Amino acid sequence: MRAILDSDKKTLTVQIPADLVSTNAGELRDCLKEVLQTEEGRTVPWQTLRLEMFQAKMVDSVGLNLIVTILRATQKLQVRMQLAYQNPNVLRTLQFTRLDRHLDLVKA
Repeated sequence: MRAILDSDKKTLTVQIPADLVSTNAGELRDCLKEVLQTEEGRTVPWQTLRLEMFQAKMVDSVGLNLIVTILRATQKLQVRMQLAYQNPNVLRTLQFTRLDRHLDLVKA
C-alpha cells in the first residue's frame, strides 16, 4: 500500500494494489495511521481521502468493515471520501451494502 499526500489538490491518496480482504486490511489500517500521525499528515489541510482500488477484484466483509470505519473517521474530520475502482464486482459489492450512497465512487 502506498499513501501520497498532495497538498496542491488537498488530497490524501492511498493506493491499494490488490483485493481488500482480511489478509491485507490491517496493512491499509496501519498505512493510514502512519500517514495521519506524521507532521505533514496532521498539518496539511487535505479535504479528500481517495482510496484507489484499481487492482481489486473483490472486497470481503473485513474490507467492507474497514471502509466503514474509515468513512466514519473521515466524516468526523469533515473530509470527503472517494473510492476509485475498476472492477464491476467491487461496484456491485458497494451497491449491495449501500456504501455507494455514503462515499464518492469513481470508475477508472
